[in-house]
This record gives sequence, C-alpha cells and structure tokens, in this order.
Amino acid sequence: MTEKSTISELKPLLIQKISVQNKGLKLETNDPHHQKTVSNEKTGTVYGAIANLTNACMGAGILALPYAVSQIGWLFGIIIFILVGLISWGSLQLLMLCSFYTKQYTYEELARYVIGKKMYVLVKITILTITILASTTYLIIIGDSIPKFFESFEKTSDTVLTSRVFISLIAVSFGILPLSLMRKMDHLKFSSSLSFIAISYMVVVIIINHSETNIKNLKTYAFNFDFIQFLTAFPIFIFADSVHIISVNVIKDLKNASEKSVSKISIITLTSCNAVYLLASLFGFFTFGDKTPGDIIVGYRKQGISIIIARFVLTIMAIVSIPIFIFVTRESINVLFFKNKPFSWKRHILLTVAFCMIITTLSLTLPEVQFISALTGSTASIITVFIGPGFLWYHLERNKKRKKHQILGLVYIIFGLAVMFISTTAVIYGHAIKKKKQ
Repeated sequence: MTEKSTISELKPLLIQKISVQNKGLKLETNDPHHQKTVSNEKTGTVYGAIANLTNACMGAGILALPYAVSQIGWLFGIIIFILVGLISWGSLQLLMLCSFYTKQYTYEELARYVIGKKMYVLVKITILTITILASTTYLIIIGDSIPKFFESFEKTSDTVLTSRVFISLIAVSFGILPLSLMRKMDHLKFSSSLSFIAISYMVVVIIINHSETNIKNLKTYAFNFDFIQFLTAFPIFIFADSVHIISVNVIKDLKNASEKSVSKISIITLTSCNAVYLLASLFGFFTFGDKTPGDIIVGYRKQGISIIIARFVLTIMAIVSIPIFIFVTRESINVLFFKNKPFSWKRHILLTVAFCMIITTLSLTLPEVQFISALTGSTASIITVFIGPGFLWYHLERNKKRKKHQILGLVYIIFGLAVMFISTTAVIYGHAIKKKKQ
C-alpha cells in the first residue's frame, strides 16, 4: 500500500502503524481488533493566524504606549511608531520565512535546525523569559483593573472583591486555566477575535474621553526629546510589537501555507496593531500630557460608565491573551524534554498549572506595567525581534552561500545588540532615579 491510499482502502486492514503523509493523518493502534484514527490535518486559516497574532501582539503594550509617547512627544512618537513598525515587520518576515523554508514550527526548533546547539539554550531562556514576563504583565493588568471595576459599585475599597490577590486567583482559576488547557492554538482564534473587539472598544473610550478635554497638550508637547527618556521609552515600542515568538507556531496549523500567505500574515498583523496603538497612544497622551500614567486606564479617576466597561473589557483581553503565551511555553518545553514522547494529558495539565502558578506569584510581587514592558522590551524582546531573526536568516543564507542576503541578517544582529545594551542600561538607570525621587 502506498501513501496515496485513501481512508476507505485503509479501513479493512489490521495494522499496527500506518502514516498517510499526503492526507495529514497518522493512524495508530496496539489492538489487532481495533483501529484508532487520529486526525492531524492542518485546518488553520490565514485569518485565524492573523487573529491569534494580532491578539498576542496587542495587549499590555496599548496601556504603556501613551506613557512612552509622553516621554518623547507626540510628533517624535509617530516617527518612532513608523520606524519600529517597519523594522519589526522586516524581522517578522525573515523569521516566518525561515520557519516556512525549514518546516520548523517553534522558535527553539528553528534555532536548533539552522544554527545548532550553540544558540539553542539562549533561545530557550529568552522565550521562556518573554512569555513569563508578558503573561505576568497581563495578570498585573487584571489585578489593577478588576478591583477598580468593583470599587465603582462598592462604598468602600476594602472588600474581597477589591483584593488584588483574590481577583488574580479567580481570573487564573476560572478564565485563564480553562482556555490554556486547549490542545491546539488555532482553537483560540475566536477568543482572539473577542480580544480585538475589546481593544477596539478601549481605543474608542480613550478617544471619547479625550474629546471632553482641551487640546492644549497637542501644541505644547509635539516634541519633548530627552535622551534618557527616549532610551527608556524606545523598548516599550519594541515590546508592543513582540509577536515573533508566536508567529512561528501559527504556521504549524496553517493550511496551504506559502510565501504569499506568510507575507500577508506579517503585514496585516503589524499594520493593524500599530494603527490601533497609534490612535490609543496619541489620544491617551493628549488627555494627560506629561502626567500620562504608565497604565493609561489607571489615569481615569472618574468612574463613568464607559470607563467601567473599559476596565471590564480590558480584563477580558488579558484573560484571552495569556493562554496564547502559555501555549508557546508548553510547546517549547515539550520540544525540549518530551519530543519523542506521545501526547499526554497529564503532562499537558501539569505544565499549564505550573505556568499559571508562576505568573500569579510574579504578578503579585513585580512593580508597575511600564517598567516591566520597558525591561522586557530592552532584553528578551530585542533578542526575539531583532537578534534572533538576524542570526537565523544569516545562517540560513550562509548555508545557501548567498552573501548578499546575509548582510540583512548582520544588520539586524548589530542593531539589536547595540539597542539592547544601551536601552537596558537606560531603563535600569531611569527606574532607579525615579524610585530615588519618590
């Protein structure tokens, strides 16, 4: 029997193991009297991939970006948005093409295949760091937003419903954990669409609330450049576009993947994300000026109905974002330690629960959103967004002996290393100065 055999032709046969590659199926059984069929057919769509990537990209960044713009001025902020967006799109394109050419569907697998074991450990640590910190940031948002939501209905803020610990535990147990237990990432595309709607509503709320204020900030803060503030703010823009570690995974379930579909996914994802980011950042900044908070939603003191709903939808956004990062982390751990072992629900559940416990603990101990966003952006995000894709593209093209194509990879590597060193130093220094003033 050949691989082109149809399923109907396979049914009468008593077999131990048959792989039908062109059908995307793997049929296995240890029982000579029964045959179990497990479908591995790729069902992911381009728009499902875009939904997942858009959801993973937009989140904590939309809250910290108005603060980043306030550090450099709105005019310079627009320039940085365009610059970071173009550079991030270029590296995302390179990364997804590397995955498409090599058929490797996690960042670690891709690094091992192209570079070998030299970069494997670094990539592993980097991805685990960024997924943990990003998920922690989302959980901090939940812990900040829901208590404020319930304070709108309570006469006092000293109740269990306004307790950050209680709210975080409830969100993890009844929202994040059940969604994270889904086996395939493409199953989260409907949750991703819900998250995008929530983000869109938040942007509308920010614009509406801005219309109630004066426009003096527009003229006053067009250009507010300070070198240290710029270096502190720049990583937040990078963190906002950190969708690269997820991008490799969505190709795995993508039906009829091609260079054209990969390009379409990267362009639409980053364009739509940065358009929404820009609107939220500018109008949020126009509202608060140089007093823009690190978490934009915290700055709205009055408890109007639009703000109350915004806090609620913000929580929904965070709850459906974290499972995507958990999926990536779980996949990475499975590749590292259980690559040749069959799927196990016990292992699947234990890894998910362990990750939820880690981010819950961190969210209750780490500082504010903008510091985590800046620190993550200046370290792990730069590695995954600039340095990693640069290394992978350089080595892939070197193997093909195409020297001209290698130059682009080298540019990303050098740029990433320079930005990481300078920005990380500025972020830590700026945070230390801020704490000293307090």
